[in-house]
Amino acid sequence: MSTIVTKAHELILGSLNKDIAVDATCGNGYDTLFLLEHFKIVYAFDIQELAIKRTRAKTEGFENLYLINDDFKRINQYVKEADAIMFNLGYLPGSDRKVRTFAHNSFEAILKAYEILNSGGIMTTACYTGHEGGLEEFKKIKEALNSKGITYNIYDEFQNRDFLIEIRK
Repeated sequence: MSTIVTKAHELILGSLNKDIAVDATCGNGYDTLFLLEHFKIVYAFDIQELAIKRTRAKTEGFENLYLINDDFKRINQYVKEADAIMFNLGYLPGSDRKVRTFAHNSFEAILKAYEILNSGGIMTTACYTGHEGGLEEFKKIKEALNSKGITYNIYDEFQNRDFLIEIRK
């Protein structure tokens, strides 16, 4: 059984273009590093300074990275187009679990990310249900995607009933 991160990476690798990628929730920097190895330019966001510091340390030496310490809801203020976008919802591992993503903010960010996603692009959203509000966040995002008519696939073969949402444009 693959992990949710492995599956997201596998889907991203299948994207048509490898020019611009966004890690909308850079956290500890693992997805950012993955994207740096496969895309020409990477933008990495996090609202927490600790996440930016951890990602900066993990990605030292890369010149094609733009680290942005801001809310992922403002993604379109920094990035005008992208071929791949990754979200990992929840909280920053190894930090305060009360500081986490919430459904209304996450969906707003996903909608803005969808607007900048190039034709042929892919967006993945990892939804973790093992923390407070995680399952509710997943359900609300799914409902909101349905209400907007955005087509998506859901992968649910992971431990802890976590879900990966794949959106292609």
